[in-house]
Amino acid sequence: MKRFTLYPALSVIFTISLVPLAAEDPESQSAAAVVSLKEMLAQQKLDAVAARDPDNAGKYVAAFYMPGSQLLVISAPYAVPAAIDKKIAAGQYMDAYVDLQSVADHAGHFFVVDMQADGLRKALKLDEAFDSTSVENGAPVSFDGRWEAQKLTEEQYNARFAQDDERYARMLGILRAALARKTT
Repeated sequence: MKRFTLYPALSVIFTISLVPLAAEDPESQSAAAVVSLKEMLAQQKLDAVAARDPDNAGKYVAAFYMPGSQLLVISAPYAVPAAIDKKIAAGQYMDAYVDLQSVADHAGHFFVVDMQADGLRKALKLDEAFDSTSVENGAPVSFDGRWEAQKLTEEQYNARFAQDDERYARMLGILRAALARKTT
C-alpha cells in the first residue's frame, strides 16, 4: 500500500497564498519617519512639535505624542499666521497643536490618528488597534481592513491608504526637520 504525504503540497499552497498578501500590503512609508520623530521628541523631552509647512503658504503641521499610546498629527491652514508663528518660535508647540485642532472651519485640514505611534498600517487582525485619517470635513477613514463598512471598494480603500500614508510621511518629515533645526 502506497502512503502519501500532503505536507509538501500544503506548503506550496501556503507559500502561494502568502505572495499576494505581501504584494497588496507594502510597508508603510510613514513607519520609519515615526520612529525617527519619536526619538527626536524623547531626546528633546517634548510631547508636541509644530512647524510651518515650507511648501504651502499659511499652512502648518503639528503633532501631539502620547508615549506608548498614539501620535496625533494635523496639517492645516491658520487664519492668523503671525500668532501661530509666535507660539512656534517660543516653543509653545502644544498651544500651536491645540490652535490648529480647534478652528471651526476644517477646510484644508488633514488629521492622522496613529495608534501605537508606529506609522500608518492596515490592521489585519481582529481587535487590533487601527489608524485613521480625516480630510477636511469628510468622514474619517479607519484603516481597520473593513472597507465595505465605510462604503468604499477595496481599491478605494487601498488607494486612500497609499495617498494618506505618503502625505503623513511628508508631514513627519517637516516636523523632524523642525526639531533638527532646533538642536543646531
